[in-house]
Amino acid sequence: MNTRFWRITSLFCLCILWADYGSVSLHAQTQLSTDNQISAQAQLKNGPRIYSEVDSVRISTPFNIVLVTPTNIEDEIIFPDSSSFPPTLFLSQASYGSSTTEDSVQYTFQYFGNQDLSLSDLRILYKVNEDTVTIPVPTLRLPFSSRLEPIISRGDTLTLNPIKPNFNFFNPWLFALLIGIIAACLSLIWWWYNRSRNKHTLPDTPSELPVYVSPLQILKRELQQIQQDNYPLTDEAIKIYYSSISDAFRNYYEVLYGFPALESTSRELLGFLNKIAEPSSIIDIVRSLLISADQVKFAKFKPTEEQIRFILEESFICLNLLEERHKKRLQAHKNEFEQLHGFSENTQTGDSLT
Repeated sequence: MNTRFWRITSLFCLCILWADYGSVSLHAQTQLSTDNQISAQAQLKNGPRIYSEVDSVRISTPFNIVLVTPTNIEDEIIFPDSSSFPPTLFLSQASYGSSTTEDSVQYTFQYFGNQDLSLSDLRILYKVNEDTVTIPVPTLRLPFSSRLEPIISRGDTLTLNPIKPNFNFFNPWLFALLIGIIAACLSLIWWWYNRSRNKHTLPDTPSELPVYVSPLQILKRELQQIQQDNYPLTDEAIKIYYSSISDAFRNYYEVLYGFPALESTSRELLGFLNKIAEPSSIIDIVRSLLISADQVKFAKFKPTEEQIRFILEESFICLNLLEERHKKRLQAHKNEFEQLHGFSENTQTGDSLT
């Protein structure tokens, strides 16, 4: 019985001690919180300051408002955001600043109202340890300024000018009709062009077919023309005389065989004659003609009257030899000309081989 009594007594004493300890701890925490609030309020005894960089507001004209408050290095400060301001204010920018004793924020606003601006009920939130303290911001009033006031003060009239009538737009149906007409014209032009292009027409036939002229006939005419000319008396006339005979034979071989005889030297032409197996009788005469012409042109050789007449006689002799020697080649040359120009078998080319 004694033992049980002492156990109950001990348990009762422990409960009293625990309750007393809890009340003392709660009182200490409450006192600490109260002390922190008193400390924060003591630090903020000057309170936040708010001021504007302009003395009035205008519609859509940017202006700055600065909010400054004392601070402690251990405090966390939350300034008002855009939701804390009236809907007529548009916040475009907020710049924050800080020092050892003060924190500040500069707001850039645009005002879209038509009455005086009053900023009230703004609060700054301080977080001190685990407690929160809200400090009100003084009210800021800015009068509304209108651009019409200077006009009224000058006595100018406020009568509005008449509204300019609206522009009469182009009728869309007329525009569509114009596009249709243009498209129809383009289609007609395109159809006419294709029709004229695809229209079957007989090919235009030339009024005159090209006339075949035998290289041997050209050589004969040139020699006859030289024979009919006046007898060369001067050195220059003799040089032209010999050059004409030499060029006549060079042109003959160039047209008949396609060898560039007019641009070749005498040795190159004689080598070509040996290559095509010309008879020695023809090569000897041609060599004599070429060498004589080169001597007169380049060596200033002055032939006698007998030599001048003899070279022309040799030219006609060589012409006759060529006529006998080159019959097959001349006929082949004519056939090539007819094939090139599309002559039929019954078509006359207008000239014989000789």
